[in-house]
Amino acid sequence: MKRVLAVLLAAILLTPLIGSNFGLAEDFQPKTYKQDFVFMIQVFPNGSANITMKVVWTEPKDEIAKQIEMILNETNQSNMTVEDAIKKFEQEQLKRYVEGLTQSGMQLVNESIKSYGIESGDNITIVFNAIALNFAKYYSYGDYWEVQVDPTRGYATLAIPDTGLPFAIEMNNTFVVRLPENATLLSYPKPFAKQYNQSRFFVTAEAHGNTVIITSYIYLEPFLPPEGYQALFGDYQDSYIRYKAPYKGEEQYQRSVMNEYVTLDVYANGSVRLHMRDEYVEPLSEVVARKAEIVAYGVQNVTEYILRTYSIALGYQGALVDHGRVTILGLNETEAPLIIDAEYMLRNFTKFENGSYVYSFDPTMAITNGLTDRVEYEVNHTLYLTINLPEGSEILEVPENISEDLNGNRFTLTTVVQGNTIKITSNVFLRYGAPVEDVKALLANYTTATVRYTLPEEKKGLSTVQIAGIVGALVLIGLAIFIWKKR
Repeated sequence: MKRVLAVLLAAILLTPLIGSNFGLAEDFQPKTYKQDFVFMIQVFPNGSANITMKVVWTEPKDEIAKQIEMILNETNQSNMTVEDAIKKFEQEQLKRYVEGLTQSGMQLVNESIKSYGIESGDNITIVFNAIALNFAKYYSYGDYWEVQVDPTRGYATLAIPDTGLPFAIEMNNTFVVRLPENATLLSYPKPFAKQYNQSRFFVTAEAHGNTVIITSYIYLEPFLPPEGYQALFGDYQDSYIRYKAPYKGEEQYQRSVMNEYVTLDVYANGSVRLHMRDEYVEPLSEVVARKAEIVAYGVQNVTEYILRTYSIALGYQGALVDHGRVTILGLNETEAPLIIDAEYMLRNFTKFENGSYVYSFDPTMAITNGLTDRVEYEVNHTLYLTINLPEGSEILEVPENISEDLNGNRFTLTTVVQGNTIKITSNVFLRYGAPVEDVKALLANYTTATVRYTLPEEKKGLSTVQIAGIVGALVLIGLAIFIWKKR
């Protein structure tokens, strides 16, 4: 489950409850927005859950009064009664909740909402209730169920302007999770505390039988910069309640399939033709979405961005780029992969060690980068690397064949030498739900592979190209961050 409260937070706090003053009082003193939040989750044996969210907005009082006045103004402009105006407000809030939670990954049925406090004017309280389908996830990898909550209330992933927000936020949050009957609790969040200047983030948790109660307190001072949010929330990863049950669940996940083709044509004069072709195959829904984004942004704009990004990265590696081109394919074919095809002619990116040339790369395709807890896809990524050397070259070292398996996760590497051509194929297959510890244990010893060779004797004084790290660092980090901009 994604961090489902991030969008919800923006919907119920930042968007509707901050007036045109944008958090500043008339004397330009920042205001403090206070909120109490209770999230009650009753998990059913099939993983679905009855969820109730209660949000109480308690300060600032003048902003609450303005919001109530805005709601009740409907009675002055039409034949609405107070009850009708409140009902209209509730329907608007229900739509906001459902849209936000649905976009964040929840499947909801039987949604309802009720507001309190509007007529009395003390606060605005909203109570949202629904059935969330497949709220708890089952992982056959480990044979356990998992419920995710977010004590950070979305602030760990919320985009914050460089100047921060011109108001303070104070939140008391409580998550009450009741597990199904016959469940055995395995783990739940541990206590956590961080402070940055006057801002604070605290988490506590306790378990009583099959009920887990997690509380968090958040105070964010006015104009807190992004680094303050990072200091408070950046290290917090403990958002899971895990339990075993005498019944299995049905796993629902997508596959991530990517093929990467890299060809190095090394010439006797030291120049290299580098050809890279990345094929994003699955998940199809995300491939289609990325294609739409590229079209919306402008194919030429994206092409130029990738061309420039590659050129800069190659320049950092020491290469002189004589020529480059990038082509994006598959945009008009729904079922076809998204393909990024790039080609560069390069000079002067050399590495000469002990009388021979060395090319190093990451056959694991830097796949552990960005993994924080576990794999949320079934991953099948393959690298096809071809190195064509000129006649008269001598191949001194190539990677050995590798075949490793850990709990059904696999890493393989095969090397075939045909004359002056070296063909290397590496594949990483990861099971859905594999924890990052297992992934790192599988791949830790294989993140660097080496090809060593000499050029023809009469050309030995000239340079050749050593594209160290381009396979993993440039393509998968530089391009993938742009194309897949974090899922």
